[in-house]
Amino acid sequence: VNRSAESLLGIINDILDFSKIEAGKLDIETIDFQLEDVFDNLANLVGLKAEEKGVELLFDLPGDLPTSLVGDPLRLGQILVNLGNNAVKFTQQGEIVIAVELLEQSDTQASLHFAVKDTGIGMTPVQQEGLFQSFTQADASTTRQFGGTGLGLAISKNLVTLMGGDIWAESEKDVGSTFHFRVTLGTQQAAVVRERAGASDLDGMHVLVVDDNNSAREILSSMLARFGLRVDQCGSGQGALEMLEKMSGQDPYQLVLMDWHMPVMDGVDATRVIQHDSEAANIPKVIMVTAYGREEASEASTGLDISGILTKPVTPSALLDGVMLAMGREVSRSSRSSGQQQEIASDLSRLSGARVLLVEDNEINQELAVELLRTNGISVAVANDGQEALEALDREPFDGVLMDCQMPVMDGYAATRELRKDPRFQALPVLAMTANAMVGDREKVLEAGMNDHIAKPIDVNDMFRTMAKWIAPSGLAERPEEQDSATVTVPVLDGIDTADGLARTQGNSALYLKLLRRVRQSQADFIVELDTACAAGDWELATRLAHTLKGVAGNIGAGALQRACAALELQLGAGAFEPSVRDTAAAELARVLRALASLSEAPVGGSRPPSAAASVSDVLQELIRQLEDDDTAAQDTLDEHRDLLGSGSLAEPCRALESALGEFDMETACEVAQRMLELVAAKG
Repeated sequence: VNRSAESLLGIINDILDFSKIEAGKLDIETIDFQLEDVFDNLANLVGLKAEEKGVELLFDLPGDLPTSLVGDPLRLGQILVNLGNNAVKFTQQGEIVIAVELLEQSDTQASLHFAVKDTGIGMTPVQQEGLFQSFTQADASTTRQFGGTGLGLAISKNLVTLMGGDIWAESEKDVGSTFHFRVTLGTQQAAVVRERAGASDLDGMHVLVVDDNNSAREILSSMLARFGLRVDQCGSGQGALEMLEKMSGQDPYQLVLMDWHMPVMDGVDATRVIQHDSEAANIPKVIMVTAYGREEASEASTGLDISGILTKPVTPSALLDGVMLAMGREVSRSSRSSGQQQEIASDLSRLSGARVLLVEDNEINQELAVELLRTNGISVAVANDGQEALEALDREPFDGVLMDCQMPVMDGYAATRELRKDPRFQALPVLAMTANAMVGDREKVLEAGMNDHIAKPIDVNDMFRTMAKWIAPSGLAERPEEQDSATVTVPVLDGIDTADGLARTQGNSALYLKLLRRVRQSQADFIVELDTACAAGDWELATRLAHTLKGVAGNIGAGALQRACAALELQLGAGAFEPSVRDTAAAELARVLRALASLSEAPVGGSRPPSAAASVSDVLQELIRQLEDDDTAAQDTLDEHRDLLGSGSLAEPCRALESALGEFDMETACEVAQRMLELVAAKG
């Protein structure tokens, strides 16, 4: 069912892309990117399909290749994914090699030649004639046997043309095909060159590459040689044992890159002989290389001393890191993961002190976004719908707006169109936040006048990266004091990937547990509300309910519930639904709610202990000050002093205060706090 759904979505996306191309509405971006990030994504998207068919996917990336580029990484990746998926589709055995060649380079540009070569069924000259035409495949049997729209190559051709390049194919029946394209991309002028300085520690090291696939051997050997290593090759496990024995007395190998699946003697058996049965004085380190999944290779290698596992296709940076770690050397801090962390820190630094308006109707999404923004130095006010957002913008200035798209009263599209009519807000950055992920959704938010799109469930790094691109602090708010995140143990919860949920709260376990408890409270009546809306024929409300729960589920890591709600939302949007789809969502929600029922009801507050010296009036005055400033730190103040404020005659108004804060109704909360202060003053 999942594969069928993905296939259908792929067809719809192809048609939407092609429609935009024909209408001249598809634009090419020009942004900084790293080429290896594109290939990492390509490995994830195409590698699994290749693995399922038992076909090896290999990357051939030469050492002189510029990797810090300027262009459209999404569209470049789309071309490579189209060509890669085609290669997998038409290849039953053998290999697929995706290669890049530097043709020409200047101070500001690089001309690159990409080639996707397979050992598949190939094509006759006649079949090649209509390759890049719309809705055309090699012949009538292709669609029946292999599926697809016949749009992938037409879209790729248009994208290459938009990027100022050209595309062509070479093929021979029953031998295979190679699809080529050339594009010219910009090179980053201020980019930090990814040094492979660490490789200098490995100069002269003797390495043996063992793989029965000739292309894989050559590619790995070429990469290793560029790192300054001395490399030998062989094509079998038995051959590896013979070479190790031959070189043991004169120039022993210090490292072996051993392919796992090989005929006669596989990599595991060969490694076992090397480590347990060999009489060699120098036993080399072994890195297992596999095209069939890291976990399976790890399980198969149980009992062996494996210094690392590399999955094909291997990129140069992954290979270098793997070799460095295997040899006990420090991995260069200029690695991409380190670079990404530096980029995130840079994004947050640029956003520090900004004041933003969050427009979101769901209290759980509100709390998550507010906490993430506030703890990273960004001041935030909350509006529950588009109408409230317009009123808030009229009252006070903001540096930017985070706008949910689907809300009651006035949705994000209508609110943005309305605010753009006001000359004051023509340049105000408005960023859409939506759980929709169809091709065309980003274009829809741009047409409404928004600047960009942030997908839900929230990817924290992506959110801050997009915000930093558009929002600049204007001194409207001072950077809030940093708060320590409370460290609380999060239990294992059925139906919830807590690691994923914690990642979306930047590891703040106290905030995560608070969100989980809110989900239990706010979504307990979801099915009743859904059935009521459907019975009344209110499909807009029903769709919004499913959409909201989908976003909430994604933010807490409830993947199965998120997928079930996505399927339900799709049907509700068409004005009908199958009972089985509704029942699946209900069952997944019940599963999650049962898991959440096991959580302790004890309130999770900040990490600071309550202050015994604080007086009730002092705390209330601090609360009132925070509420008047729309400062969400008021929630922390209430959590910290709950025992002080929640007893005696203050117990009932304290509950009202907490309820108002939970809905981010700062005005009501402030009124309640004022009444509480009057009660305290009346007592003397």
